[in-house]
Amino acid sequence: MPQAPTITSVQRTGSLLQQGAASLVLREAFFRVRRFDDFQRVLEISRSVLARTLKALVADGILERRLYQSRPDRYEYVLTPAGRALYPVFLAMKDWGDTWLGGDGTDVVLTHRTCGNICRPAMRCDRCGEVISATDMTYEVRERGEADAAAT
Repeated sequence: MPQAPTITSVQRTGSLLQQGAASLVLREAFFRVRRFDDFQRVLEISRSVLARTLKALVADGILERRLYQSRPDRYEYVLTPAGRALYPVFLAMKDWGDTWLGGDGTDVVLTHRTCGNICRPAMRCDRCGEVISATDMTYEVRERGEADAAAT
């Protein structure tokens, strides 16, 4: 009897980013857009799609809803630690898109605030510091406790 496929964190993350306009909202949140009207103005999406997307990202613990004005109540949406931790995912998607889907004449250029230089961030091994690629890696699916123990 075939075993049911294991749903990994990769699939769960992909599903989260596919909700409504989640990837668009997160892109803007990374660059400090916080208020509903600002998201709507920049993204040009309907209020209902934006409201559902923000609600889902708050429920998933990616954004936090904070009151910034009373009478009427108005809220801003701030990335949580979990939301900020998604930034490398977006960097990887940007890098892939620039390499394989480029050609439309537009690009997002990233400047490192600390040194002031335009840069192309890279993923590195947390043990040796070397830039990694898929060909440098192997994998196996393990239960969460086993994977945590193996990493220490």
